[in-house]
Amino acid sequence: MEVRSARVTVEDDVTAALRRAVGFAGLFGLTALAAVACTARSSQPASGITTDRLIAQEALWQAEVSGAPTIALPPALVARRADPKVAAVLADVQHQLAADRTAAAARRNMVLQRMTVVRADRDLRESQRAVLSLKIDQAYERAQQRGTGGNSDPLQHELAQLKVQMAKVNGDAAMANRQLNTLNDRMMALANAEHARAAQHLSAVRDQLRGG
Repeated sequence: MEVRSARVTVEDDVTAALRRAVGFAGLFGLTALAAVACTARSSQPASGITTDRLIAQEALWQAEVSGAPTIALPPALVARRADPKVAAVLADVQHQLAADRTAAAARRNMVLQRMTVVRADRDLRESQRAVLSLKIDQAYERAQQRGTGGNSDPLQHELAQLKVQMAKVNGDAAMANRQLNTLNDRMMALANAEHARAAQHLSAVRDQLRGG
C-alpha cells in the first residue's frame, strides 16, 4: 500500500508539473502573438481620427511649405466637419497656421525694424556726404580764386577738416551698408529656416500616413 501511495504521489507531482509547463508555454505563446500583433500594427497606416488628424496636418504643412495663404483641406475631410472630432481637427490646424504665421511675422518684423533704423542712418550719412562734398568743392574754388595769398592757409585748414569729416561719414555709410547686408541675410535665413521646418514636419506626417 505504501509503495502504491508513493507511486500515486509521484504521478500527481508529474501531472502538476506538466500542467504548469503547458500553462507557461501558453502564456509565452500568447505573449509572442501579442508582440507579433503589435509589430504588425506599428507598420500599418494610421486609421480613424488619427488618420483625419494626419491628413489635416499634411495639408497644414503643405500650406506652410508653399507659402499658401490658406490650408487646402481635402474636400472629403471638410465634408465631415459636422462630426465634433473632425471639426476639432480642422480647427486645430487652422489655429496652428495662424500661430505659426504670427510668430514668423514677429521674427521678420524685428529684423525689419532694425533695417529701418539702419537705413535711416545710412540715408543720413549719404545726405551729410552730399553736403560735405559741396563744401569741399566750394573751398577748393575759393582757394583757387585767392591764389597763394595770406588767406590760403585758413582755407587749407578748412579743407583738411572737411576731408576728415568726409572720411568719417564715408566710414559710417559703409558700416550702415554692411549692417543692411547682414540684416538682409538674416531675413533670408529666417525664410529658409521656416521652410525647412515645415518641410520636415510634412515629411514626418507623410511617413506616419504611410505607416513608416
